[in-house]
Amino acid sequence: MLWIFCLVLSIFFHLSIAFSNTLSLKEALRLAKEKNLELKAQERMLKAMQLEKESAKGAYYPVFKFEETYANTNLPANVFSYKLNQGKMEAKDFELKRLNSPSSYQNFETNFSIELPIWLGGRIQALNKLSQLKLLSTESSRLRKTDEILFETYLAYLWIFLNKEALKVAETSIAEAEEHLRVAQARHKAGLALEADVYRAEVYLAKARESKDVAFNNLNLAKRRLEVLLNTKLLPFEIEDLQACPVVDENRYVQTALQKRQDLKALDYEIKALDEERKLVLSDNLPQISGFAEYRLNGKNYPFQSHGDGYTAGLKFVWRFDTGLTVLKKAEAVIERKSALLERYKYLQENILLEVESAISDYRNALAKLRSAEERVKHAKEVVRVMSIRYNAGLVRMVDLLDAQTQLDLARFERIEAIKACHEAFAKVLFASSSFEELL
Repeated sequence: MLWIFCLVLSIFFHLSIAFSNTLSLKEALRLAKEKNLELKAQERMLKAMQLEKESAKGAYYPVFKFEETYANTNLPANVFSYKLNQGKMEAKDFELKRLNSPSSYQNFETNFSIELPIWLGGRIQALNKLSQLKLLSTESSRLRKTDEILFETYLAYLWIFLNKEALKVAETSIAEAEEHLRVAQARHKAGLALEADVYRAEVYLAKARESKDVAFNNLNLAKRRLEVLLNTKLLPFEIEDLQACPVVDENRYVQTALQKRQDLKALDYEIKALDEERKLVLSDNLPQISGFAEYRLNGKNYPFQSHGDGYTAGLKFVWRFDTGLTVLKKAEAVIERKSALLERYKYLQENILLEVESAISDYRNALAKLRSAEERVKHAKEVVRVMSIRYNAGLVRMVDLLDAQTQLDLARFERIEAIKACHEAFAKVLFASSSFEELL
């Protein structure tokens, strides 16, 4: 019953998104985590590593082998052994002429054998630990790739926000430019303004309409980018308005970054895996013991015929040493690779802390820009209001009014850019500290 409930809940969740006009950031992140194609590929890779881990366990178990061999020969030794194994030796077969020049003879040999590794120099144990560590490394890499996709999804969402707000700014600018043009035309007809004022207002209006078209096209492209990341064809949708700036607990992210970064964990598993790889290489120079047993049937006319049968069982001891020192050189190469990864591990630790500190610095800068932009918007509105009154009174030129309007439009756009930068810095903090789970 539990799986039925989960299935119904999943269907309801996706239908609610499909028929809703608004896509929240949380819903976008969940969809990306669930349906992104890159993450699906990572899951396949993880499944492959799990299967490799299971295959490594098979080395502990015995190996069964079946063989069926047909042979026809007139070689004296082979003819003698075939007849002996088939139990068909006769007294006349010991005549010198028959022994030295036998007639051709055929044999069907059926062989069932089993071999069990007892000790292979630690090879099996090292191979199993190695496959386990590779699996853990792959899992950590997959989790880090999830962070990366969620980060890209957050940025794509912010691009939609930026262009949506830019579109609103452009529409407001168009409305205000149309009002400036109306006033300029009225004053020109009344003989109180130059025709150049009308032309300037028309140019400004055309530029404002161009900004709207650019924002509209960029908005559609940003939405398409989000659809690719979500691997979902969304109906015409809007996004939620973002709050001015998320609150960031700076100390918490700095303290937890090294503990939660999955790429650091993946590298740690890779370093440990090299210890097992070294043991695996050195096992070629260590004693190896295995047990074996086989049962044979020998017949003259067809397979599985049993004119004669028998078994063999025993232990095999092998100790091989490479006088060219190939194994030892390979082991030294593994040690050097481990040393390289240890250096990389130290660098990554320092770089992670730097990434978090850099993202926090960007966040502080974005907050400062946002405060500045909000102040400039407030003051620029007042300047435009005063300039409009003074223009109507003939005290300033149209170019002065449009210059004030340009500063207002710029302050408005810089405000939404600052909000985007604030969220982008927050996303960088989450990415640098592997903390996206708090948004899901």
